[in-house]
Amino acid sequence: MGNAYLPRETVHEWSKAIGEQPSEQASLMRLLRSQRRLGRFIEENAGQFEPATAGVVMYLTGVIVRLFELGGGRMRTASWAQIRDAETRIKEAVGDLLPLDDGLSERARAVDWRAQPHILDEALMALFETAEVSEGEEDLSTLEAFKVYLTLWVATEVLDGNWSPPSGFEGLTEYAHVPIKPEPPAK
Repeated sequence: MGNAYLPRETVHEWSKAIGEQPSEQASLMRLLRSQRRLGRFIEENAGQFEPATAGVVMYLTGVIVRLFELGGGRMRTASWAQIRDAETRIKEAVGDLLPLDDGLSERARAVDWRAQPHILDEALMALFETAEVSEGEEDLSTLEAFKVYLTLWVATEVLDGNWSPPSGFEGLTEYAHVPIKPEPPAK
């Protein structure tokens, strides 16, 4: 097991606040620049996404880096070896997640070795469990959302491996799915 987990409710509240604050965009870009190899990994895989999806992946990766920053502590820069290792482990798990149907989120949550599963649960909720999209957001196909999730999973694994929580951090050590009902998007 990697680090203790950030609590689900905290992850959700921070994610919501990041999305509601336009001023967070500058922080997200700064954080992505600090993890340049992770950004390059996303750029090198952009060809497998539809054009609009690549921007979604970059934004959501920035959100994940910001969640770790809000958790406190220190974050080292990702190495290519860490990225490739995480990518390989996750590719091996893809068969356990398929097919791309209504049970996908449940099967993803059943993977017991996910780092920071509450961050990944937030991604699952945003990508698969929110019925409507807000104005200005992309409505991704299930296949595109799945590719985004896999990329975010790689990012989360790598970032958790490079994150040293602050002293006194009392995260969760056991995972239990905490359902959060997605709020309808603002009109």
